[in-house]
Amino acid sequence: MPIVQKKNINENIRLGIWCINESTEELIMLLNNNSLELEVKSKTSNEIRIKQWLSVRLLLKEFYPELEIFYTEYGKPYLKNGTEISISHSGKYVVLLLNTQKSCGVDIEQISEKVNKIKFKFLNNKELNMANSIEKLTIFWCLKEALYKLYGKKELIFKEQLLVESITDSIYKGTIKFNNTEEIHELRVEKIEDFILVYTI
Repeated sequence: MPIVQKKNINENIRLGIWCINESTEELIMLLNNNSLELEVKSKTSNEIRIKQWLSVRLLLKEFYPELEIFYTEYGKPYLKNGTEISISHSGKYVVLLLNTQKSCGVDIEQISEKVNKIKFKFLNNKELNMANSIEKLTIFWCLKEALYKLYGKKELIFKEQLLVESITDSIYKGTIKFNNTEEIHELRVEKIEDFILVYTI
């Protein structure tokens, strides 16, 4: 099986990472659900997206074999057993974060120069001074994406309402500002090959 990691972060949080090296047909066979082929191909014709969609469901089965993923009106995934779920994918990697206690967020991105082109859209001046490399910019993007997914709605402005700062090299504090309130969250950063992985803890 191509699972790179499947681990307990703590008693409430579990993380799974899938590295896709199968064909679409092999993934459908592993899922053992022929109806999924029509479902996924009705959503997109992009082969990479199809593989990511199937791999997410295979990864979920490693934790909850009988559960399906549903989505809120805002597109946030949820499970009917009450466990909070967050999903991310980039290239060959698919990541699943599960939290039995509270909302969670995860993001994985490949380190790339493209993030430099949009840095002024998602970073404030203080954050711009801290993000002094392409890798650091990617970390900050992933941090804010993970917070955005945790919040689960559409109206946040990244550079004003999602604020991040480092505690250590691998632990960051994230602040979500909305409705005159602030939520503080802790996030962990890991590097897998040339990918950055960030998840709330």
